[in-house]
Amino acid sequence: MARSAHARLAVLAALIPFALLAWRFDFLCDDAYISFRYSRHLALGEGLRFNLGADPPVEGYSNFLWVVYLALFERLGWDVTLWSRLSSVACGALLVAWVTRSAARRLELGPGRAAACGLFVGTLPPVALWATGGLATMPMALATFGFWERLLGERDRPRGWQAGLFALAACLVRADGAVWVGLVGAGAALVWLADARPAALRNALAKGAVVCAAGVAAHVAWRLWTYGDYLPNTARLKAGFSPERVQRGLDYVAAFALTMPSLAVAALAGLTRRARAERAAWLPALVVALGTPAYAVWVGGDFMPMGRFLFPAVPFVVLLFAGALSAAGPRGAAGLTLACVGLSVLAALDLGPLPASVRSRFHFRADRKVWESEVEMWSGMKERAERWALQGRALAHCTSEGESMIFGALGALGYYSGLKAYDTYGLVTPSVVERGKAIPDSSPGHDMRVAPSFFFPQRPTYLGSILTRTGAPLDEGLAERWDDHPYSEMVTVERHPLGVEEGFPEGIELRLLRMHRWE
Repeated sequence: MARSAHARLAVLAALIPFALLAWRFDFLCDDAYISFRYSRHLALGEGLRFNLGADPPVEGYSNFLWVVYLALFERLGWDVTLWSRLSSVACGALLVAWVTRSAARRLELGPGRAAACGLFVGTLPPVALWATGGLATMPMALATFGFWERLLGERDRPRGWQAGLFALAACLVRADGAVWVGLVGAGAALVWLADARPAALRNALAKGAVVCAAGVAAHVAWRLWTYGDYLPNTARLKAGFSPERVQRGLDYVAAFALTMPSLAVAALAGLTRRARAERAAWLPALVVALGTPAYAVWVGGDFMPMGRFLFPAVPFVVLLFAGALSAAGPRGAAGLTLACVGLSVLAALDLGPLPASVRSRFHFRADRKVWESEVEMWSGMKERAERWALQGRALAHCTSEGESMIFGALGALGYYSGLKAYDTYGLVTPSVVERGKAIPDSSPGHDMRVAPSFFFPQRPTYLGSILTRTGAPLDEGLAERWDDHPYSEMVTVERHPLGVEEGFPEGIELRLLRMHRWE
């Protein structure tokens, strides 16, 4: 009874700061709109495809289960931009509560230490930031932790079938979820070996493997039948090895560690000899904590803020933190909590904790000439997505059904406009993967790109669009003078004033770059 009360106290200590920080970091990522467009087409009965028409469908998403889930809201006519965030927040709150409760109970923390563990979880900026965004990051982390909890969360009571369902959910909600399922499974196998091979855990591992493997096999078969490939196009686009990519991945991991040193402190404290009493917690956590950065290095990192490719390891670092609290004396536990929570709060406030001059040495977003902190990157992503959403609605207002456009930023522009998209980054255009070239000094996830002229044989209607203030010079919004633009002789600039009565802010216009000649 006392253990349950302690766990409830810990959950309360976690959820209050989590809710405040999730509200602080609430945003919608432009990439989420790519999934939204697939969901909308599925809800309309067109299947999981980005472009409608005679072209073969392309798997330009990496979050199958999330896309299918969001199609329910599209089918009901509900605002998917709102419900995707609410769903992600709900997953975040459940993850925070579940991790905190499991850590407090599994490590048998007293009331003060249980509350300290909850406070540590609730103040972690990556947890709060990825509680929204519209992506499948939080649902996948929740499913991955559920896999561990069903296997090892209670002594002598592994639940193999349930663990397998959570593992399958992690694999289907994001394509790379299989990486963390494999890491947790490897950690559980080490626990089995270290505990003299208990039959119950062996049987649970076997059951979980059967459920997960059967589900993944069925999904791969469906993918082959639907798209003609056993991998998503996104994996084809971003896969590949090079020394430059590995170096960028190393910088990505280092930048995250310097931004969030509280996680490094917690992990190291949880791996001290006295803190390793509970093998079911620290062994899988160690495997995940080592395997996650190795994976991030291999793929070359990710351009999004607060370590999205490192985030699934955060719940397991919490287990290490709880182990350190359990092993420490009163002063040691208080000092560790103060240090970790304080470092997290500083990171959330963008006040370091390390100076920008140190963090900027690991500038992994090479296409951005000016270094940005992770909070500044989040703010910029939020602002750009909002601007592109407005521009996408303007495109829908000023273009006609059946027209096409060459896109760089594909998300909100593609979702709201409904135009057929030619994607210079290749997410929904496989020919870019086949014939495109890797770009040096690119941002993670944007290594491959083609020039707009790559699509001229398809005769797109528009080269692009510009949202600007009414009556602004023709060059506004461009990187160069219009007369020097490489395609200026092939384009007619159409100006479309947008009125307040049409739902747009006052004083803006959309400029459509209509193609009139192809070379």
